[in-house]
Amino acid sequence: MFSGKTILITGASGGIGAELVKVLLSDNANVIAVDSNKDSLSKLEEAHGKNGRLRCVVSEIKDEASARTLLNGVSKLYGLVHLAGIFVPDDMKDGDTEEIYDPVMQANIRNIYSLFIAAHPALCASEEPARMVVVSSLAFNRGAPFHTAYSAAKGALVGMMRSLARKEAPNILINAVAPGFIDTSMPQQIIQKRGLDAVMAEIPMKRLGYPGEVSSVIRFLLSSESSYITGQLINVDGGIICS
Repeated sequence: MFSGKTILITGASGGIGAELVKVLLSDNANVIAVDSNKDSLSKLEEAHGKNGRLRCVVSEIKDEASARTLLNGVSKLYGLVHLAGIFVPDDMKDGDTEEIYDPVMQANIRNIYSLFIAAHPALCASEEPARMVVVSSLAFNRGAPFHTAYSAAKGALVGMMRSLARKEAPNILINAVAPGFIDTSMPQQIIQKRGLDAVMAEIPMKRLGYPGEVSSVIRFLLSSESSYITGQLINVDGGIICS
């Protein structure tokens, strides 16, 4: 499906990212896997036997200069998926602006702002409409009480997506997904604090989601099957937003 197409993924070694990398490689895509965690990125590379279509890059994408560096040699880009982010609790107390808000915004929204600027020429060079998918969160939809900065950052991603979707159509189709409680490391601190039964009681489907259930939606939004979809947010949350 993606033969000859290059897709860049941030947060590529996380639970959802690693599953998406596997799926896209099986669909013959050329994948640029970006992550700030060198060790987990090395494990991702080893898991695919140093596949020639997989390029792993360690980067925090702190600014436009570092974004341009990781795109060196990439003249054409079909897809850009933004999964990178950090999930840090806050108490809205003295010092949280510098210690929590600033790094959370950097790791969740500022980095993709810089990366999109750097990637824009390569996305526009795609022979067919390029795709961009940003990953928001249930925290944006409902508000996470003790993750205010994170909730704000994930909301900012949706605002950015809708703005760029209007600006870049029809050359770049831009959408977002908002996962709920997915069986990865990220929601474990909430599950431990509230208890698994309490979390399950809020989910109409009565279970956690699987990384593959999110990656499959991202794959759809990257594919030709989504050719008339842009500016949309798709919730992948077992129905919790309706409860």
